[in-house]
Amino acid sequence: SPWLQSLQCYNDYSSHVDCKWKPPTNMTIQVWFKKDIEDNTSELCVPFEAENATEDGVVHCRFKTFVFAIGTRHTVFFMNNQTASLCSPSQHTSQDLVQHMRARPPGNLSVSEQNDGSQMLQWSSPYPPSSSLNKNLTFQLSFRHQAEDTWTIKTVATTRMTIERQVLLPGHRYEAKVRTKAYLGRWSEWSPVVIWKTRHEFGQLPSLHCVLDGEKEVMCSWEVSRELAYLITYQLTCRHTQTAQFERCCLNPAVSSTRGTEMRYSCLLTNVDPETLQLKLLLTHNAKTFAAHKYIRSKPPEQVKVRETNGDWVVEWSAPATALSELFYQVSYYRTKDQGSSLQLNSSKGSTYVTILGTSLIPLQDYEVKVRSLVVPGSGSTYEGIPSEWSDPAKWTSNKATWSVLKLIYLFSALIAAAAFLTLYHTIPACQKKVVLWVDSVPSPSKSKILSEIK
Repeated sequence: SPWLQSLQCYNDYSSHVDCKWKPPTNMTIQVWFKKDIEDNTSELCVPFEAENATEDGVVHCRFKTFVFAIGTRHTVFFMNNQTASLCSPSQHTSQDLVQHMRARPPGNLSVSEQNDGSQMLQWSSPYPPSSSLNKNLTFQLSFRHQAEDTWTIKTVATTRMTIERQVLLPGHRYEAKVRTKAYLGRWSEWSPVVIWKTRHEFGQLPSLHCVLDGEKEVMCSWEVSRELAYLITYQLTCRHTQTAQFERCCLNPAVSSTRGTEMRYSCLLTNVDPETLQLKLLLTHNAKTFAAHKYIRSKPPEQVKVRETNGDWVVEWSAPATALSELFYQVSYYRTKDQGSSLQLNSSKGSTYVTILGTSLIPLQDYEVKVRSLVVPGSGSTYEGIPSEWSDPAKWTSNKATWSVLKLIYLFSALIAAAAFLTLYHTIPACQKKVVLWVDSVPSPSKSKILSEIK
């Protein structure tokens, strides 16, 4: 206690004891002296203002007494209003140990499934095997379905218990705990909970639970394991008389998840007579329906061939056997060593050939082509589907490069331009030289010797 650490008491060994301490800021406390240990009597240390006090926040008090000797000891303690009531003699009553004594809780609670589907629960005694307490121990096992609030309690004298398969619902989660009681005292605390799940039994229907919500309203529910709910579901059917046929009375049951392991289906039945209404759960498979004319994938084309015509390549194939009147085809061709860069062509409706221009191919390269079929696309088409598999590829090698008319024109123009450039390159310097000689031969006054001498 920080207050006891700050408490200091000194006496004059004659008439009084002076004490000082640092009180808490959020609590009012007082210092008391024990007068008689046997009678448990005490007396207040009276606060006073000390002279020449230099310490801030320090409280002083004085306890007057004339009892001083070598063996005298002053016992000092703090007390507030709450502790004063607790120290009242009326609070100090005797109690029997048996009322408060508990045994230790069991340990190592585990569960294992037996061959017949029952569950074996085992635990260990809280005391060593050599202890005589083991002879008079009693155990209580408590278990429940995780979706329930109430526990089923069984009392046994051994450290194991079997829960029969008929007691448990298949495909559901359960939890259990155990506690101990010795020959005296109270039950121990419960052990930690152990959880297990029972095996699925496809031949057993789920339990139907119904709650009366009103005079003619009943809420019925049933649970199916999540794994089983992916495969099957149950339809709730009803009939009002013994001779009537069972009919579906819950078209859209509400579905919710219970603790993540079970799917709960619930349905509110209205305007019913609970006394005469009969119910039955009918198993149905979870299914998906496909319209045949909307999910067509025809067979791939057959006998794909490639032939050359005037430098171009014609790809031909045979239509696959199908009940459809016309199909649409896609053609994909590529260099054999570069299949990732394929090109696609679409044939016209019903046509079984396309033409690949020779000029679009790299000369002297190996090529492959394959074809696939699909129903005629379009928003107005009656049939829908996805393309077929690609046919086996047909292979061919492209032709050598040929000179087209346009290329010849380009080459001829380039030759003429080169010849003209060379002609000009050689004739212009010669013309310049002749012009200079002609200019020098023309008479001029500036070239006169007489005029030159006069100058």
